[in-house]
Amino acid sequence: MAREPAVQLQGELQLEVMRALWRLDRPVGVEEVRSELPARQQGAYTTIQTILTRLAERGLVGRKREGKAISYRAKVSEADYYSRSLRETLALASDDARRAALAQLVGELDPGELDEIEALAREVATRRDR
Repeated sequence: MAREPAVQLQGELQLEVMRALWRLDRPVGVEEVRSELPARQQGAYTTIQTILTRLAERGLVGRKREGKAISYRAKVSEADYYSRSLRETLALASDDARRAALAQLVGELDPGELDEIEALAREVATRRDR
């Protein structure tokens, strides 16, 4: 089964809006998303609403009408988003380059992070073997 291609975030504001949705992790309105953004990113209500609409059209955000208001929620987790993005990027590289890039990323981890990654890798392997 083919994996769904990663939809890339376009620009810093889209990234900040997605980060806000990932932190909030529940259906929220435009104003709540806006208030969760860094001060320099808290543009006009309509700007944030437009960003949310575009993210929904691209499949990253779900939206639901609740009375006169619309609530938004991330449809993809932060981990899944970055996993898909990395997988898609590395799929374009040669086998040697892909292994070298992954080794470099792993090599930059702190020992505690490396232990966590090893535990997660074992969990994934166990689920895959079922």
